[in-house]
Amino acid sequence: MRALLITVVALAWLAAAPAFGAALEASRSQTTVTVERNAITVDNDVKYVSYEVGEQIPITIEYSATCNIVFNGLGAFRARPFTPMAAAGQIANIGGTPRPGGAATAGSVTFDMQFTKLGATPGGGQSGLARLDLVLGVDKDCNLATGDPDGVDRSATIRVLISVSTDAQ
Repeated sequence: MRALLITVVALAWLAAAPAFGAALEASRSQTTVTVERNAITVDNDVKYVSYEVGEQIPITIEYSATCNIVFNGLGAFRARPFTPMAAAGQIANIGGTPRPGGAATAGSVTFDMQFTKLGATPGGGQSGLARLDLVLGVDKDCNLATGDPDGVDRSATIRVLISVSTDAQ
């Protein structure tokens, strides 16, 4: 009976422990973009360490604004989405708020990021950088009477950087 109890406790502890090699968020920065009267603050630079090639990272990018915004999309920067040249990856399971018809002054986008290839670093590790474009519908003048029913009268594209490193720091 005692051996069974020890086994159950050990299995529960292993299930609750973080996965070995799981990437850890090391830092997060924000930027503010102004579109006429609407100041939009976005998490725009997120760095992960202890990353393993092929690992899928669930990411949430939050944003807020002084006037209405709506989530319009998230995609890879067209010209060169990954650096260095050896790096490659993909994003999946993208979902964002607020949606059109439910404009608000804050929201977020969630997605899964995976690097399938990384570039070598001078210290012997590997790293990669993904450049993404977050597109928000913006109420530029804080006036619901202009623009669509949400007050949105233009869009704003904001660059979001996701970097990973196999190093622990």
